[in-house]
Amino acid sequence: AIGWMPVANCPMPLAPTEKNKRQDELIILNVSGRRFQTWRTTLERYPDTLLGSTEKEFFFNEDTKEYFFDRDPEVFRCILNFYRTGKLHYPRYECISAYDEELAFYGILPEIIGDCCYEEYKDRKRENAERLMDDNDSENNQEGSMPSLSFRQTMWRAFENPHTSTLALVFYYVTGFFIAVSVITNVVETVPCGSVPGNKELPCGERYAVAFFCLDTACVMIFTVEYLLRLFAAPSRYRFIRSVMSIIDVVAIMPYYIGLVMTNNEDVSGAFVTLRVFRVFRIF
Repeated sequence: AIGWMPVANCPMPLAPTEKNKRQDELIILNVSGRRFQTWRTTLERYPDTLLGSTEKEFFFNEDTKEYFFDRDPEVFRCILNFYRTGKLHYPRYECISAYDEELAFYGILPEIIGDCCYEEYKDRKRENAERLMDDNDSENNQEGSMPSLSFRQTMWRAFENPHTSTLALVFYYVTGFFIAVSVITNVVETVPCGSVPGNKELPCGERYAVAFFCLDTACVMIFTVEYLLRLFAAPSRYRFIRSVMSIIDVVAIMPYYIGLVMTNNEDVSGAFVTLRVFRVFRIF
């Protein structure tokens, strides 16, 4: 214990530090809300880059005393490690285009990527370039293969693909609405709606005949106009008439007109009226 007394009374020596380290400055880099800390001299190792030059002062915030960058914080982790270690790595999970944009922003050349990641980087770069080339070729082929369309061709294209224009989309939804109304009307008119004094219980179609006739007329008018427009715009009218959907449309429309002509013959008109059930297939 006596031998330790002189040592206990002596002050502890200072920790060995480099002269330039004591003069260094710890700076804060705020990347989209995530803060990174490093020494100023670490960044100054590469003065030709954004963080190593005086250009970074443009991003300095006087209030928070930190540098703010509205960039990707995940990629910045690799960039900051480059300043620390002198080796640039490519994270495989990152999009190659986004990674190149970050490198370009910080003024770092992708050619200095380490050997451990360079082959992966080049492969991803080549795959992305091939994909972009294929996309451009397909767009050019589509533009080159679509000459100016005639009025009939434009109309037929609108019927087949309603999303080509706002007017076609509106007509598509209006037609769909009237199909739904027609189907609901056919169902509701068979539902009992009470009885008339002195008679048996009547279905809604007979009790409110005028209202259902008006609804049926409006629906049939819309269906007729749509069918005639499709027939006019069809590339081949003969093929269109023979198609299944065209036959369904005709079968769904004809009972209305037959009922107007043959009002006195209830058996024949009633038999054709039952064909209105085919309007259900227009939904599909």
